[in-house]
Amino acid sequence: MNKLQLLKLSLVAVLLAPYFVFSDSHEEVTAVYVDVPEPPVLPDPVESGEVLEPEITITPGKDGGTITEYSVNGNVYKVKITPAFGPPYYLIDRNGDGEMDCKVNNIYDDICVSEWVLFSW
Repeated sequence: MNKLQLLKLSLVAVLLAPYFVFSDSHEEVTAVYVDVPEPPVLPDPVESGEVLEPEITITPGKDGGTITEYSVNGNVYKVKITPAFGPPYYLIDRNGDGEMDCKVNNIYDDICVSEWVLFSW
């Protein structure tokens, strides 16, 4: 055997070695399906008497535009002002103190992080 034949034979052996090594260890993989649980039962609606949806009040402005106030339980938290000419903008009360802290419109979008009142006594 010359060196070229020996090189070819060793190359074939190196390339086929992984096939013979891993061919015996191949096992059939069976999928195990777990039954999907039923969805949970939804709780009954809240009956505490509190209004959960905002009250919306639309009033005409002096210049021909409109002013839309959004309030919950008598507290105004957002005002949308739509002027007769120009884009509408919002005034938002971030912390519930009754003062409009933030102005948001589509030209300049100020980051307005709300500070919600979760509990009050």
